[in-house]
Amino acid sequence: MAAIVDVRQVSKHYRRGEERIAALDSVSFQVARPSVVAIAGPSGSGKSTLLGMLARFEQPDSGSIHLDGAALDALPEHELDAFRNRKLGFVFQNFNLVGTLTAQENVELALATCALPKRERRKAASETLALVGMEHRLDHTPAQLSGGQQQRVAIARALVNRPKLVIADEPTGNLDSKTAQQMLELVDRLHRDLGTTFIIATHDQRVMDMAGQVLRLEDGKVAA
Repeated sequence: MAAIVDVRQVSKHYRRGEERIAALDSVSFQVARPSVVAIAGPSGSGKSTLLGMLARFEQPDSGSIHLDGAALDALPEHELDAFRNRKLGFVFQNFNLVGTLTAQENVELALATCALPKRERRKAASETLALVGMEHRLDHTPAQLSGGQQQRVAIARALVNRPKLVIADEPTGNLDSKTAQQMLELVDRLHRDLGTTFIIATHDQRVMDMAGQVLRLEDGKVAA
């Protein structure tokens, strides 16, 4: 099956005073669909920069990235939001939920740009929350939820558009050991049931152990 992500010779440099820092240095890899991929490496190895490239929040200095057959560098700015909305979901370490909204309303936010009637947005949000075991917490705000429950809401928000790829940045970083394990079991089930590919930047060995593919970065390069 064709790769959903194809990264070829991607490099990115930053300036620190007179010094030129290589955040990514000729990184190449492919990701099959559906799969769970862990991007591992110490702080400063280039993980966050790579995630930003995959989401086209940043452009590489050189090289190319294709997502589901589309060349990201060729996408015009005015098409980016629609492209991300169709193809990508995001899960953040700090959940990034809106504190004044309920779980259902937080998930509905991801559908704000879709031409769906409010009734259908609510239905899609509630059905996706049920997928992650949160059907009994639809009307709870983040303050009324545990860390693990907030992460489930964040995953539901990432999945509500049924994207082909979910990008997660240290999703177990703020969770205790038991809750983190439950989260990994949830991700494994969702990728199998929905055919969603997950790319997860992580320091967590448990994520690496459950992933079908591990990409290790060191000083911006793919480690041997």
